[in-house]
Amino acid sequence: MNTKTIGIAIAVCVLLFVPFLGSVHLFDWDEINFAECAREMVTSGNYTTVTIDYLPFWEKPPLFIWMQAISMKIFGINEFAARFPNVLAALFTILTLIYHGTQHQNRKFGYWWAAFYIGSFLPNMYFHSGIIDPWFNLFIFNSIAFYYLGTTKHRIHEFLFAGLFVGLAVMTKGPVAILLIGVSVLIFHLLTKFKSFPKFKYVVLTMITALVISFLWFFLLWISGNKAIITQFIEYQVRLFQTRDAGHGGPIYYHWLVLLLGCFPASFFALGSFFRKDSYQNSFNTMVLISGIFTLILFSIVQTKILHYSSFCYFFITYFASLAVSNSEKSSRISTWATLSYLLLITVGIGILVYVQVFGKGIAQYMFTNDPFAVANLRAKEPWRIIDFAPFLVWLFAAAVSLYFMLTKRIPQAIQTLLIAVPIGIMCIQATILPHVEQYTQRAAITFYKKQAAKNVYLIPLGFKSYAHLFYGQIKPHQNNNRFNEAWVCSDSTDLPVYYVARIPMHENYLKAYPNLRKLYMKNGFVFLTQKKNLSLNSKDK
Repeated sequence: MNTKTIGIAIAVCVLLFVPFLGSVHLFDWDEINFAECAREMVTSGNYTTVTIDYLPFWEKPPLFIWMQAISMKIFGINEFAARFPNVLAALFTILTLIYHGTQHQNRKFGYWWAAFYIGSFLPNMYFHSGIIDPWFNLFIFNSIAFYYLGTTKHRIHEFLFAGLFVGLAVMTKGPVAILLIGVSVLIFHLLTKFKSFPKFKYVVLTMITALVISFLWFFLLWISGNKAIITQFIEYQVRLFQTRDAGHGGPIYYHWLVLLLGCFPASFFALGSFFRKDSYQNSFNTMVLISGIFTLILFSIVQTKILHYSSFCYFFITYFASLAVSNSEKSSRISTWATLSYLLLITVGIGILVYVQVFGKGIAQYMFTNDPFAVANLRAKEPWRIIDFAPFLVWLFAAAVSLYFMLTKRIPQAIQTLLIAVPIGIMCIQATILPHVEQYTQRAAITFYKKQAAKNVYLIPLGFKSYAHLFYGQIKPHQNNNRFNEAWVCSDSTDLPVYYVARIPMHENYLKAYPNLRKLYMKNGFVFLTQKKNLSLNSKDK
């Protein structure tokens, strides 16, 4: 890959993903969860064991946390540092797609593939986040792609790369990577009757490389005396497949709908390729399809339904979208019309939302919900401005330009306009609408946590799960494990002052159950409490 391509990829990432990267607080749960793990690594100096509240956290391996910790060492402990590793993930994803697209099709296809990936809504949005999945997906895809290259070119370094990326994927998110890669490869060989099955020595080399990298974390835990975390980690991975962990359930078609509506424009173009016979003339196309469909079916069956579980499918959706553009002008025309219509629908929705917020009484007037907390969120005093129409105007202008190209039968230019418009619109949403969303959902609580950060206190969320109090309260490594006992931490016998955050109307139950608690103030659905004995110290907390 030449330096010009690398330079273009770097420029694209700097322009599309760096602006506004730290403009809003991290979001509960996942973003703050991982960032807090990294913060505790930096503050404690313990880089072998992932911790939350300075206690072992066995749900995730450490590779991505290490990336965030390094970023925090460079940029400080803040939102920008927590999200910056995924800017690098964007860069390496672009280069990966150009490389493998060129290897299996041609360079033009590689550029289309990269354009569809960064120009589609959910794939692009994930590179602005501080979650694990962009790196996890990249490692899985590279493992499968290099393994396939090894079966066709019979070169040892491809199998070494395949094993390396398996190991890195396991070190990023766990052994589910082995399942996704291994079963995809097995199904491919079964369908092709093992015609391209590699020599036994290459298979062994891949497996040994994968196991060595995968067990690196386990080895670090073993020698550091944290063997129990290994057992807990494995038990958690099994439980994740069997239960609706963290209350995230959903219908079996959940991920199919998410990918269709969230991965546009690529999803609309990919539909035109799935049913074409010439899409499967290249066996790599089959490999990509198998890996994507298997992932989609697996996580449709799994009880836990979370948006990013199916995010690996972005690779196969954008791949087949690129095939559609390459193989059929008629299919591309229909897909472009569908995408244009859907973009206009979203644009009108955003325009109405902003209009109601700027000139009307607010969206809360039109919400039908019996949840007092949600209603209080939406009634937060958050001023909207004319500038908040920016995403609406960008996408409306792009739709007009794309429509002009369609009417003048310049299909490639219409598609390129849409792929440029989506990332620019997302940047505008980051700068304008996302701060409002963050204000409604969590900023009142985060502001309270930040005010307590300089104090040596306990911060306790009552009745809901959160990691925000740890990261934004800069919680110190308290030694008293009684802090996990609700009765003790809500009593007057605590060794440190305690501040509590509850949600309406549940806060009333806590005030009744623990008469020594006193309300400081309420804001946006959150209720902030403390112990009666600390009330005289809290006059400035409001």
